[in-house]
Amino acid sequence: MLGNLADIDLRMLRVFCAIVEAGGFTAAQARLNTSLSRLSVVVRDLEERLGYSVCRRGSSGFQLTDQGQELFEATQLLFADIERFRQHANRLAPNAREHLQIGSVDSLISLPCAPLPLALKHLRQRLPQVRPNLHLMRPDELEQAVLDERLHLAIGAFHHQLSGLNYQPLFDEEQNLYCAKGHPLFACHDAQLSLEHICAADYVGRGYMAENQRPHDLHFNQAINAYSMEAIATLIFSTAYLGYLPSHYAANWVAQGQLRALLPERLAYRSSFHCITRQGQEPRTALATLLDCLELAGQQLGNRQQRLSEGQGR
Repeated sequence: MLGNLADIDLRMLRVFCAIVEAGGFTAAQARLNTSLSRLSVVVRDLEERLGYSVCRRGSSGFQLTDQGQELFEATQLLFADIERFRQHANRLAPNAREHLQIGSVDSLISLPCAPLPLALKHLRQRLPQVRPNLHLMRPDELEQAVLDERLHLAIGAFHHQLSGLNYQPLFDEEQNLYCAKGHPLFACHDAQLSLEHICAADYVGRGYMAENQRPHDLHFNQAINAYSMEAIATLIFSTAYLGYLPSHYAANWVAQGQLRALLPERLAYRSSFHCITRQGQEPRTALATLLDCLELAGQQLGNRQQRLSEGQGR
């Protein structure tokens, strides 16, 4: 049974909650970037510390015990209380400044319709005393951090919607399949390319995406995983792999003749980006203001893009 709570207990409880949120050990692997054996050891150690079983795993799949379900619910309340205590304690400091913990995926800075930079400008004008801290993470890490109240708000392309989170649509991002100069497919004309050729080439996948989330349900020869756009681009530039990148992120390299999109009319797809916040979190002026600023920035950028399109049309 638990005596005094130690840091190691909190770490084990966070891993346990992440497994539950993911729906099992296998799905939690990518989210936590660790091995099945390591997850099993953590849960076993937690069960030994508690003195009871928290879950069943086997051929029938992952299932919480009655005690495990109650523990999960109690742990969610514990982490929420810890975050509220931290915020309250910080506000007691002399000349305390309110901090906003904001998360985002990487490589959005070159996307014209991404509203966060403009939203932060508006936030600074409205609430100059607020200090935003920006964290770059994978989409699955962002969701978990918002659930754990380590982040107040996050922006990303999320391939499922978790209970306990609000998802507010923001914008879309085009993705294309690329190879680098020097790859065998780079010099092939589109008429010579087939899906069989493309799927036979070694492919770098996004390690945080499940197998059933493949673009266009294509069965790529997935040789390796990466966990950020920079990492995927690096592996593509090795000329050993194909991989998907945001079109805006790859545009300069395409213009320089270093990257090529493969069958873009057929293989491109669009990712929907959302802003996520935790359901039921304590209302805060700074967070509400940032949400308003994101909406305003999105409208302004949309109007700007429309004016540019109309100008080009003339």
